[in-house]
Amino acid sequence: MTSEISENNHDISELRSDHPEGEPALAARCIAALLTRHGIPKYRFAVTVSEILGLSYSAGNRRLTTSASWSLEELKRVAEHFGETLQELVTSENADALVDASIVINNHIVPCRIRLGTIVGQVSPGTLIAAEIDGSWRVMPADARSIIPAHIVTRLLIEPTASRRRVAILDDHADTAKTIVQYMETAGFEAAAFSDPQALYDQTDFDAYVLDWIIERDARRQTALELVENIRARNALCPIIILTGQIRTGNVDEENIAAALAQHNLKFFTKPASMPILIAALNASFKTA
Repeated sequence: MTSEISENNHDISELRSDHPEGEPALAARCIAALLTRHGIPKYRFAVTVSEILGLSYSAGNRRLTTSASWSLEELKRVAEHFGETLQELVTSENADALVDASIVINNHIVPCRIRLGTIVGQVSPGTLIAAEIDGSWRVMPADARSIIPAHIVTRLLIEPTASRRRVAILDDHADTAKTIVQYMETAGFEAAAFSDPQALYDQTDFDAYVLDWIIERDARRQTALELVENIRARNALCPIIILTGQIRTGNVDEENIAAALAQHNLKFFTKPASMPILIAALNASFKTA
């Protein structure tokens, strides 16, 4: 935390450097709690912070992992983005803690998250209460058969299951494919690596593709053009990113790549690609697809 946070800023007195946890850790906890309150899944934390503050993905991630400090202005901007004040950001980190629970709706057990209130021995019928059953919290409207004592439920949050975008990575170098997959997973995507273009033919369950333009396999060199055409025949809009490091070597025809980019609406990066920029391009493609 920078010197902008002083003793006179009572709204953030809990983040002063004399706290045993240190300012970066407390700030990261407060931001994580705020994002959770507003239904942001954990794997989207870094992306969300980066977008709000106009930072790179890696810079946003460093703030959340406490390896980088927050400025007062950054904390205010994130809080205000979600309609909260700086004081609410700080004071709600503990007060608004939610726990995992479940509730039965139309005979279906639905996962939810709740804030537990005080323990009560008697409440009006229909009041939402929570009781710990077999090691997990179960929410129910109070009636004559309710388990008492129980906790009043002061907040109930039911969120749709967030499905992650699936990205196929094609590269004949296993280490490169593994690195890209790791970055994709960290950024909130579900990524799978492939070394053979044939394995991706007729695949319909990927939302995007990152393809090495030149694939060398069994002493044979081929471009990804045929695979691109196959993908576009099935999906005209999904993001496709082309990578290559062989332009300087003369092993690829730049005019062929340029024609493919124009005809099939592709994005292109030279290897080694900047992963934060590649991921930003992928996210931007999803917004316009």
